[in-house]
Amino acid sequence: MAPFEKWFLSSSKESLENYEAMIGGMTEMIKRHYHELKSPYTHIDVHELSNLVNRSVYFSEHEQPLEDLFDDVQAVVMDHSLHISHPGAMAHLHCPPIIPALAAEVMISALNQSMDSWDQSPAATYIEDQVIDELTQQIGYQSSSSGVFTSGGTQSNYMGLLLARNEYCHAAFSIDVSEEGLPFQAKKLRIFCSEKAHFTVQQSAAQLGLGMNAVVSVKCNEKHEMDIENLKETIREVKAQGNLPCAIVATAGTTDFGSVDPLFEISELAKKEGLWLHADAAYGGALLFSHKYRKRLKALERADSITMDFHKWFYQPVSCGAFLLKDQAMFKHIQLHADYLNPEEDEHVHLVDRSIQTTKRFDALKLWLTFRAVGTNEYGKMVDHTIETAKQTAEHLRKQRNIAVLNDPYLNAVVFRYVPEVIYGDHNKQLYYENKLNQRIQQHLYEKGTFIMAKTKHKERAYLKLTMLNPMITIDSVATQLEEIVALGKELEKKEERLRERSVIG
Repeated sequence: MAPFEKWFLSSSKESLENYEAMIGGMTEMIKRHYHELKSPYTHIDVHELSNLVNRSVYFSEHEQPLEDLFDDVQAVVMDHSLHISHPGAMAHLHCPPIIPALAAEVMISALNQSMDSWDQSPAATYIEDQVIDELTQQIGYQSSSSGVFTSGGTQSNYMGLLLARNEYCHAAFSIDVSEEGLPFQAKKLRIFCSEKAHFTVQQSAAQLGLGMNAVVSVKCNEKHEMDIENLKETIREVKAQGNLPCAIVATAGTTDFGSVDPLFEISELAKKEGLWLHADAAYGGALLFSHKYRKRLKALERADSITMDFHKWFYQPVSCGAFLLKDQAMFKHIQLHADYLNPEEDEHVHLVDRSIQTTKRFDALKLWLTFRAVGTNEYGKMVDHTIETAKQTAEHLRKQRNIAVLNDPYLNAVVFRYVPEVIYGDHNKQLYYENKLNQRIQQHLYEKGTFIMAKTKHKERAYLKLTMLNPMITIDSVATQLEEIVALGKELEKKEERLRERSVIG
């Protein structure tokens, strides 16, 4: 046997047996854990967890028995992770991974293709290219479109604004930013997005040298969508100040409310003003496959660039996203050629020409295998089911005396709060009390481990949030958990009242 052969995949018996022992052992551990899983989380004090990690996580000088390794992984990782596949976990845009994609991950890691140049990933390069074509056709883009897989929405939003900035500087000032750097006028560039847009718009502006102040927030309407009239007014004001509008970011699925900005009206305005339109469909992009709600993405195809996140509502393991571009010629703004990697005269497809990453995973395999195994029809039913379940959940909550629901679910997010009896005459004291009460409800249920919710804020008030991505959630399964919120709220109310009475007496 060649040296070290046991530790790398090869045709040898020792290699294949070790691979089977490692992969098979992990698979059996996962199967056993999920067979016995009762709740999404088992709480442990953070200091106890830290001590457990300190005892178990170290570099061994010599080979360790697999049984010892698996025991530690079970005790540290499996026992104390948040199990997002459990229907009780519905806090964030964090999905249960679908089984075909889990199978794809095994092959992705084994083949270890590097998706920067064709010679490092011959089949994988063309598979990603074809999957991108399938997505652009689904959107309604023409054959001049293109795209690339990314690590997720942060990278995709950054790329959209990077191209928007560079194209504006090229068109307005004849400046190639990649070669010459930013012109002095860049400090006047302005990007518009709704007040509910993702924070990565500001983050990207900062990283692009424009500064967070370059992002102009547009008010939302009562549905938490960008107000088109306020957008028009804001653009006029920015121009009057001598600043330079260059891009609009429309959100197709806000993080808290799942709201979709009016894409058609925004695209009309962007065309009139000559602005780049980037659509952040990281959350709502799944509606492309919906049987009932696809029309909610009307005019998505009018965007110059689009963000999609498959590790949200497409049920792909983290990380998996895409950046899609209406006119592939715009990739010129990020292209550099290296003789050893993607020489300019080479006729092969090199995905590094479309990406700000060099080394990149073969994540397209996950999405391809998912849609081949499951089918777009079944997947569309999952999308619709989660929206219907969110609507039923909101309706159920509205019937509860002590619950106020903030939104009518447009996607599958439900935002609500527990409303206690008024016990403080002072508005600020009452607001503080109500906010702390809702935060305690969320924290208590998290530590209990049975019902994992998120918390958010809207107009100074704390709210609870359910992001019901998991298609295994039904209104029947969630109803009991919702009743637990009310019961816990009342219990905490009584404690607060007793404390207040004691303070008054004292």
